[in-house]
Amino acid sequence: MGMFASKDRTGSATDHGDFQSRLDAYAAGDLDDVGWLMMRTHLAECTDCQADLRRPKLWNRAAPQRVIAGHEVPRQQTRETAPGWTVALGIVLVAVLVTFGIGYALGGL
Repeated sequence: MGMFASKDRTGSATDHGDFQSRLDAYAAGDLDDVGWLMMRTHLAECTDCQADLRRPKLWNRAAPQRVIAGHEVPRQQTRETAPGWTVALGIVLVAVLVTFGIGYALGGL
């Protein structure tokens, strides 16, 4: 007969869906002694429930929410200075490329 249609302590048949619906409670340790024993016995025979128990329930997690502080958060100080070395390097590289381009166009190099 297997555990797919077993009898619980009241004598009524318990189907596989009932076991699947109690997997989370079993994993959290929220079942009573009889429920735990029934689930443990079912898991010994049911590879589907064993796989479901091992599979993480990522799809049940809530979407991340933006956290807003309840107090004023100081902003990081930013430097308000003239353009830095990256801008100067960019200008030099453009000048070098233009110089080589003109030299190549005139037949140099």
